[in-house]
Amino acid sequence: MSAPVSVLTTSSAPRWGLDERRAALSRAERDGVDVLVIGGGIVGAGVLREAASRGLRAFLVERDDFASGTSSRSSKMIHGGLRYLAHGHFGLTREACRERDQLARLNPNLVRPLPFLFPSWKGGKVTPGQVRAALWAYTVLANFRREARFRMLSREQVAAYSRDVRLDGLRVAGLYHDAQVDDARLVLETLKSARRLGGADAAPRAEVIELLHGDGRLVGARVRDRLDGRSVTLRAHVVVNAAGPGIARVRGLDARTGGERIRPAKGIHIAIPRQRVHAEGAVAFTAADGRHLFLCPFEDITMIGTTDSFSDEIDEPVVTIDEVHYLLAAANEAFPNACLTTNDIRSVWAGVRPLVADDDATAPPSDVSRESEIQESPTGLLSIAGGKLTTFRAMGEAALDRAVRRLPRERRRAAGPSRTFAEPLRRDDFDATALATDLQRRHRLEPRVAEHLVRAWGREAPALLDAAAPEARQPIGRSRYLYAEIPWAFRTECAVTLSDVLERRVRLALFAEGQGLPELARIAQIAGDALGWDAERARAETRAYIATVRRRYQIAANPVANPAAARAVA
Repeated sequence: MSAPVSVLTTSSAPRWGLDERRAALSRAERDGVDVLVIGGGIVGAGVLREAASRGLRAFLVERDDFASGTSSRSSKMIHGGLRYLAHGHFGLTREACRERDQLARLNPNLVRPLPFLFPSWKGGKVTPGQVRAALWAYTVLANFRREARFRMLSREQVAAYSRDVRLDGLRVAGLYHDAQVDDARLVLETLKSARRLGGADAAPRAEVIELLHGDGRLVGARVRDRLDGRSVTLRAHVVVNAAGPGIARVRGLDARTGGERIRPAKGIHIAIPRQRVHAEGAVAFTAADGRHLFLCPFEDITMIGTTDSFSDEIDEPVVTIDEVHYLLAAANEAFPNACLTTNDIRSVWAGVRPLVADDDATAPPSDVSRESEIQESPTGLLSIAGGKLTTFRAMGEAALDRAVRRLPRERRRAAGPSRTFAEPLRRDDFDATALATDLQRRHRLEPRVAEHLVRAWGREAPALLDAAAPEARQPIGRSRYLYAEIPWAFRTECAVTLSDVLERRVRLALFAEGQGLPELARIAQIAGDALGWDAERARAETRAYIATVRRRYQIAANPVANPAAARAVA
């Protein structure tokens, strides 16, 4: 039964700001931990939450912000991986379908159903028989669960689903369902869940600079606090390397680490206004070279993606004009009436996947399995690579199974069984529509704004609004985001900089018209008032965000300066 809205209005959130971060680092240094996790993306967050669920003391360090890499620049899909079936990755698809369905069931206001159209056109790479076979196999691997049901659509039904999709040459089209999520929000909710479970905490801007050894095994790490420059020694029974594309960098600190078997692969996305292409959900299509692509509505934008190419650049991958033209050409072939150009682009972004593959592998990145792998060095460093957003919980469980075996006997006995499969990330057992309606009525919000607040903040949404001044309950520009969310994110989600908030917690950089730049002066003032910034700090934060938007979310002005990016289109 859904909780009454009146109960929800009294719900708040634990404070998690820089004071709490500083205290948590001090406690971890003083007391030591069972498990030290390196990397604050979705995999690291999943490992931390898994450790907390088993009653272990765990701490996560991230050298930048949480989800600052691939985990905030993905396709934002919680999916089984239909295209992986063509490569025989049945185990991964079965696991991903199970995790997808459970995530959606436990977190219905965070993870949303996503209808997906899978067409076949004359002369295309995918035949009608392959469409039907793939959808049947997808259903079987999901154990015939209700969420896995599909149906074949008539030509008229396809036209109703998307007025802009190409009907000329259409042979068949199947409709199935996956799910989608704000990827950075998923990371943050996972971290907050770990903290609520007890015994776990996390610190951004905390960089591992040395792995500590004793008697031939790892006993912890030396960490540089990037906010004040001090060095912190964290003792740990087990160290888990979940640094994503940076996994090799961490492994390099462990002198006895063996071969890498990690090949970073870059994928880019472009975002256009949602009204530019009509689609009730996602649509699969292929590029001229046969690569599988998709168009997918998300809030006020529509994403088009993604390229797939091995990359040498893991920290600041850029999006080149050649990559953009590649996606636009394929999209215009599938949606010929749209006539998309670069003028339609609201933002672009690139993410790097840490694929498990040998350096001399001849297969293109699209053919490399997304299955995860846990590598253990002679000193005991556990490095987890591969995988996908959907399977983060299962990856965390597998990593902790290995970690528990390395704990001292008394701590191993103290570890309980995994509880994460049946535990929601947050309390989502309420009527989202009723809460959104109540917020609209009490604060005179647009329906899309109220819906966003409930999706993003759940039960915290009423407290967020109640804590804000009336003038802060206004949308930022023409977006669905409110000024009130900015101080709340600093107060409850351990953000350090304005870019932390505007890139990952209030997602202006990716989704908003103008990317928040026209409103930046007011945004910085509100943040500064909440945090006590002086005028120079506010100007520095403003300049840093402008530079970040240009570097990460706009087409690279000089792709030749980045040779890896210039080779990006596979």
